Amino acid sequence: MRKFIAFLLVLFFVFTLPIALLMFNVGRVIFDAPLVKRVVTREVTESDLIPATLRWFAQRRAQERVLTGEAKTAITEPDTLKALQFPTLDNWRQIKSIVLPNRFLETWVSVTLDGVYAWIDTKDPLPNVVLDLKPWKDYNRSPYGHQAIQIVYGSLPPCQQADIDDFLKRLKAAPRMFPAPWRADQNQDYLDERDKIIDTAPNFFALTQELSRVEKQSGVGAENIKQQIRLFRTLAQFSIIVPFVVLLLLVLLAWRSRFDFARWLGVPMLVGGILSLLPTLVYQPIVNTALIAGPMSEVPREVQTEFTRAFGVLLAEIFNPMLLQSAIILLIGLGVAALGLIIKPKIKPSSDQL
Repeated sequence: MRKFIAFLLVLFFVFTLPIALLMFNVGRVIFDAPLVKRVVTREVTESDLIPATLRWFAQRRAQERVLTGEAKTAITEPDTLKALQFPTLDNWRQIKSIVLPNRFLETWVSVTLDGVYAWIDTKDPLPNVVLDLKPWKDYNRSPYGHQAIQIVYGSLPPCQQADIDDFLKRLKAAPRMFPAPWRADQNQDYLDERDKIIDTAPNFFALTQELSRVEKQSGVGAENIKQQIRLFRTLAQFSIIVPFVVLLLLVLLAWRSRFDFARWLGVPMLVGGILSLLPTLVYQPIVNTALIAGPMSEVPREVQTEFTRAFGVLLAEIFNPMLLQSAIILLIGLGVAALGLIIKPKIKPSSDQL
């Protein structure tokens, strides 16, 4: 009976240890607000995630406006916004540094994450996140906004005689780099379009209202999500206790001999450590494949690369410590097993041998 109980405890320990370590480390990271804020802010401000996303969105939006008839570029009037499809990724890096300085991005990330983390422990139905856009709008009405327009303008392909003839016929400039005397007028058109976009943007963006709209469309209640988050946080906090309680029970059962100690304690720790180590070695390609085949399947490769790399930075905060924890458990288990199974106890000489 004792061996049967020990066998069940060994199985339970071996299979719960990897799950417990994973839950503990996921909870340790995602509920560490300063850590998440630091990682997200660094990726938003220092990586190519935003430039690549802006480039993709601008190209996609320009194509949609033509395909849906929202823009009549090829018929009666050129679409000024279509010019945004021409800047390269390097151009978008420059535009992002001018139009979206780090101080605005840092503030928006901080306000958003603070609102989300505060919401978890409140009775509010949705996170209270309101982004103040007025300083950003005022900033982009300055010469800095004009610099971004010049980068876009500089990326336009040079116009041909047919473009000039079309302009003289319709008095509307296509998205091409026109020579003098039309260049100043074309620049002013883009500046006017910039002002329209800025004027249309609200002074305060209530992310809560957008979340409410998404909730109505998806049918997933925010309160239900909050309860699941709270449950996971509790399970993550106490998950690591379960395998250690089982380990303590195994210690009590194996206390009689060194062999039992190796069999019921060392070997399970060795196997559990190996199973816990495996996810830390293979998580990156598995997660990347899942993201690319799933939610990121419709976006271009540049955006996929930047998003998976940024997501990988946060995952590294989870799996790198887990790798060290698993390795320590594995080595302890190996040491205990070696002491019990390899090193034989010294045999005291009998009275006849003396």
